[in-house]
Amino acid sequence: MSLTTPTFKFIDLFSGVGGFHHALSSPEFGGECVLASDIEETCKQVYLSTWPEMKNGGWVGDIRSLTLNEDGTDKTMKVVDKLVPDHDVLCAGFPCQPFSKSGSQLGTLDSTRGTLFFDIMTIVKAKRPKFLILENVRNLAGPRHRETWATIVEAIRELNYRVSDEPVVFSPHLLPPDLGGSPQSRDRVFILATRIDSKETGLEQEPLLERAAISGWDTSYWNIEDYLQNESEILNLDNYKLRREEIAWINAWDAFAKGIPDETLPGFPIWVDAFTPKPEIDAGMPSWKVDILIKNSDFFNRHRTFIRSWLRHSWIEGEGYRVGDFPASRRKFEWQARSAQPIRADRDLWKLTLHFRPSGLRVKPATYLPALVAITQTSIIGTRRRRITPVEAARLQGLPDWIFERAGVDDATAYKQAGNGVNVGVVKFVARTLFSDAGLTWGQEAKPEDKKNVA
Repeated sequence: MSLTTPTFKFIDLFSGVGGFHHALSSPEFGGECVLASDIEETCKQVYLSTWPEMKNGGWVGDIRSLTLNEDGTDKTMKVVDKLVPDHDVLCAGFPCQPFSKSGSQLGTLDSTRGTLFFDIMTIVKAKRPKFLILENVRNLAGPRHRETWATIVEAIRELNYRVSDEPVVFSPHLLPPDLGGSPQSRDRVFILATRIDSKETGLEQEPLLERAAISGWDTSYWNIEDYLQNESEILNLDNYKLRREEIAWINAWDAFAKGIPDETLPGFPIWVDAFTPKPEIDAGMPSWKVDILIKNSDFFNRHRTFIRSWLRHSWIEGEGYRVGDFPASRRKFEWQARSAQPIRADRDLWKLTLHFRPSGLRVKPATYLPALVAITQTSIIGTRRRRITPVEAARLQGLPDWIFERAGVDDATAYKQAGNGVNVGVVKFVARTLFSDAGLTWGQEAKPEDKKNVA
């Protein structure tokens, strides 16, 4: 369906490579982006290669150019109102920063001064959009950020927006494919707020979504292979293949998994350096570490004949590359694939997905991947003996295959931007839910003439 006139207007703050823009300007929503902002130059490069029309006054680098004067003082609301176009929906994947308690006597917004959330709320105060869709990492809703979360909710309500006390947490793997889901477990917090024009209407509400699979979707049905490129399509395929040292690490742990006679591998982290007859516990050692050392020592004592043989084996032929020669993080192993390979006879690491992490080699079923991250922990597809490509990372975020190649960014930048981005399918889903709660049909494939307009 194509629309001749936009259904609504939105702005895209902390835009990254444009996940919100891809979602809300899609045919089923028909929104028009009237301003986008991100301080990162490589994000600008990707964003403007996707929407070159934004170069004509629609792109702003630093959001604070809209809210602060050169001397750091606040711009007046009149100036902010003039700088920011009118819009119905404000989107922002803002950074989480600690808020100060100082100045709270001047209002909650003042207690966020100096943070980027303050700049968002300055624009909200000046422009009064109908809807806010804010996105952040899962930890924002965690116990360490309760005060920050309460401050955010209070600041939004002070401007007469209805928002839930509880965060909306959602992940693309909970959405079936026909609703835009993807095989990536990526919990993110969404703050969904609606402007309330009647003073008689309360500003509290129940969360609009719960963290649960939608429409009866069974997340075990995901198959990451469905989202991979054919090898013949991948330029510079060798760039994504595993190095011989990496193959050696996986082969070693594959032999370990197959050689341990227990039907079930331990769920606790396995540390080679803790394979000792007695756990080496120091005074003042944290209890979690003591527990791991005790469990590893006990595991070693039960399987010492096999483990000692395994430790003596060379994993690169002719070079004497033994497990003790591996980097410290590669002498650690986390088995998280019991659901895929429940018994010993099934164990085969090369049929699973793997991740080289600071905490060790983590192994998971080949259904859905963990969240893409903006650091070098790119998922490895065991059956392909390679890492996922930037194109595949884009697919997991609901972005077009061409997005990074068209912009000409390197792989490291592409992985970082995919890891920092917002998932397009999830944005569509939460936005549709928010708009529907307000009685609007945006995003529901209605005919243009049937769609309601924001007053």
